Amino acid sequence: MNIKLKATATYHSTPISKKLASNFIELGYGLQVEGMAAEMFFNRSFEPFFPYRDINKHWFDLHFDERNWGGGFETDWRVFDWYHSSYEHNAWFAFPGTAGFQTIEDDSTFLIEKSPTADVRIGYVREACHGDYAMEVVNNSDEWGGLAQEGKYCFTDVTYIFKGKIKRTAGDGKLTVAIYKEGTVTEPAVTCELCEVGDDFTSVTATFAVPAEGRYTFALLLPPHTTVICDDFTLTPADAIGGFKKSAVEAGKYVAPKVIRWPGGCFASFYNWRDGVGPDRPPMYSYFWGGYQYNDIGTDELATYAEAVGGESMICVNMHHPLKRFYDSASEAAKDHDPNEPLHGDGNWLHGRDLPQFSDLEQGIREAAAWVEYCNGDETTEGGRARIAGGRVKPYNVKYWEMDNECHRWFRGAEYAEACVQYSRAMKAVDPTIKIGMISYCHGGKELERMVEIAGMDIDFLADRGFDENELQFKLGIIDRFNKAHGTNIRYCNTEWLPLNGADVYNMVPRSELRHNKCFMFSKWSYALDAAAILMMWQRYGQSIDFINFNNFANTHAQSVIETPKEGAFVAAAGMMLHRFAHTEAYQTLMLEDYHPTRTDPIQVQLSFNEDSSALVLNILNRTEEDGEVELDLSAFEVADGEAKGVLLVGDDLLAMNKLGDQRICEQETSITVANKTVKAAVRRLSFAELVIPLKK
Repeated sequence: MNIKLKATATYHSTPISKKLASNFIELGYGLQVEGMAAEMFFNRSFEPFFPYRDINKHWFDLHFDERNWGGGFETDWRVFDWYHSSYEHNAWFAFPGTAGFQTIEDDSTFLIEKSPTADVRIGYVREACHGDYAMEVVNNSDEWGGLAQEGKYCFTDVTYIFKGKIKRTAGDGKLTVAIYKEGTVTEPAVTCELCEVGDDFTSVTATFAVPAEGRYTFALLLPPHTTVICDDFTLTPADAIGGFKKSAVEAGKYVAPKVIRWPGGCFASFYNWRDGVGPDRPPMYSYFWGGYQYNDIGTDELATYAEAVGGESMICVNMHHPLKRFYDSASEAAKDHDPNEPLHGDGNWLHGRDLPQFSDLEQGIREAAAWVEYCNGDETTEGGRARIAGGRVKPYNVKYWEMDNECHRWFRGAEYAEACVQYSRAMKAVDPTIKIGMISYCHGGKELERMVEIAGMDIDFLADRGFDENELQFKLGIIDRFNKAHGTNIRYCNTEWLPLNGADVYNMVPRSELRHNKCFMFSKWSYALDAAAILMMWQRYGQSIDFINFNNFANTHAQSVIETPKEGAFVAAAGMMLHRFAHTEAYQTLMLEDYHPTRTDPIQVQLSFNEDSSALVLNILNRTEEDGEVELDLSAFEVADGEAKGVLLVGDDLLAMNKLGDQRICEQETSITVANKTVKAAVRRLSFAELVIPLKK
């Protein structure tokens, strides 16, 4: 395919926002933070496991038939090409013994209660010091035995730190930690004696290093005829950074998200931020997604991670509502019904729990204001002192705050806008510098205009989704008219986007056709190429667009920019593209004569000035499986003949994906020749290029 274009010196808009390459971390979903976190134990607090909810299985593409959630689901995640070691659910088991791979079913316990070779058993008891349950370990044999868990990947240059709380109820309180090569039960690679435990919970600790890199089994060994109760275990590498694996931070720095949204998503709508701060963090059921939420990763850890990778935080706030007591999502009929009496049927999604703690709007406002104070307050405030007591003296200065997620589940449009006003005024009373976002994807047309009229003086950005250009122009029009009429500066943001635009034959193909479903595509080069087209569109709108959060950041069935196996971390296909846009030299886009690409165009061209106007930046996207050529007339500019250099991001196949140690998406140097103020560029198949063309001084 050959394209001939002529450049003009006319700008599309204002300079490009530097925050288009932003991202989104959701707790409770997709083993995202579990894989990123430094914690190496699965179920470190010994709580009975809750099954994942159907909505989680749906987004994991586990259902055999996406249209029939009752038709069964895949329990062995190893069949998926996105699977890696951080998706393991490692069972606790009675030792000596082994656990092996665990399927993930609704009735899975991830608990193997009896040793196959010795009189050793384990089981949950309600004598906990962390959470609701602890683990009783009974060794009635004449040999040492105890409690173990496989799946600990260790490196030789790292020290590992074990901590826990143990009390003796019978026998000898002198215990040992032993580290075995996974699959063995005889000769430990490392042993560490613990301090003697007594009749009350005793804090124990051990540090160790392994003789060779690889997978190991952690075991707590008891002397013969001894019984103990264990709780609040933790195993972390000494090189962890703010609760996260060093490799997860390094991969995040490469992608370089400018704004990271957290803690959800849907998770945020049922989140009490206080559960994730301070020394006492109760493990609990993840209300929206199912599974267990251990709260080890909370406000301090997420805000610190954002700083560590060079970004800033955007917090999604739980706006309390009476319908949240019983509903994931309430129908129009339920919105007219008594919220304290669940209404079945009629499109209502009942979450099956009673959550009155999220039903009082006024309490929600107080909690949101307190969260702002915790993040941004100094030592003169209660929240600031609480943060300082946890070890963080400097405020996080979180600027962006989004008012809940998918609010149409509970609120009508005007009701939501009025709640945004109340939340904003209370939160800005704590910190007047923060920016409040009202979501704009739930309610459209005249209703959205009415919502902006209600809340416009109290909000700072629209938190949108989607990437349809006509819809974008409509919403920008609403913002522009309101800003001009009221002297405000409301901006457009997109806080959660997926490039599912159908621009090629593979994207979002139904499972019934070749099984190329959405999760299959998330990790592929096709998906990243589609993302580039949408990002190029947002660039053309300049600073009318503030930040854009790609969904998601890590793991989540490869719907991510980084993946974090236990063996390390790597950048996914979409992450390679986000890295390129985070580091682009394009500063302000220029119009090309009679040319306006749509997101489904197979080849797209974009020209920009760099920041000091010393060069032109040429971006060329080719989503086709054939090479092409672009001829660009640059006679509107003073360009010299010669070579222009740049970067080419390329994959050999639409279905290429990166894996640990197998990088199929590559960034390499490239160049083009400028002659007689014309560029004739060969365009490689399945590629994205950025070339810098110097201008005459």
